[in-house]
Amino acid sequence: NNAEVEDSLGAILAKGEGTVKVVISTLPKAAEFTLPEWMLADAASLPVVLDVNYKPYNTPLLLQVVEKGCNVVRGSEMLWEQGVGQFELWTGRTAPYGVMKKVVLENCLPGEEEEK
Repeated sequence: NNAEVEDSLGAILAKGEGTVKVVISTLPKAAEFTLPEWMLADAASLPVVLDVNYKPYNTPLLLQVVEKGCNVVRGSEMLWEQGVGQFELWTGRTAPYGVMKKVVLENCLPGEEEEK
């Protein structure tokens, strides 16, 4: 259907009717998702990318957008921030932010076998 193609995100952006400022991916690494190159063609208007995966630390999407220079928010950051918020909500106490961040990163950063 031509109307669907004309209303696609790519078609709308090609007409200069908007820009993609943020990309949020909830897809697993197994999806092998990456952004279309046209979304990364203009270095002056790269989107901020949140990939909610925290294991593995790097996904095809994150490797692609880091290489292109996008600002990224990793799933591990979201995970420890959620944990801090939940801790404070449930206990009414200030969360040990540094400790929580350290534990998440120790368990999410890639090991030597994952970096290959």
